[in-house]
Amino acid sequence: MFRIPQKSFASDAPQAASLAPDQFISIEEVARRLHTDVGWVREKIRRRCSNPMPVFNLGRHLVFDWAQVVEWVRSSPRPIHAAHKRRTKQQIEKDAAKKNQRKVA
Repeated sequence: MFRIPQKSFASDAPQAASLAPDQFISIEEVARRLHTDVGWVREKIRRRCSNPMPVFNLGRHLVFDWAQVVEWVRSSPRPIHAAHKRRTKQQIEKDAAKKNQRKVA
């Protein structure tokens, strides 16, 4: 009779040992490292955000893996801003004249 090899479940389990507790940081620490406030970080972790920041929910606590946050920042698209057009002195005077006409009328 042959013996069936026992399957090792340790290799199937997620690598929990590689996720050390000192690797995770709080929302306050993320805000401090990104030079922003906690409200901004909370807005970026919302699921309806177009590119949500990676976060782990541990009950009511939010913890972040800093390596994933750095990767999120690097892979985030840069916002596209409209070109700013400088007004000339004549345009400023013209706009001021229109404003004064509205006040008189």
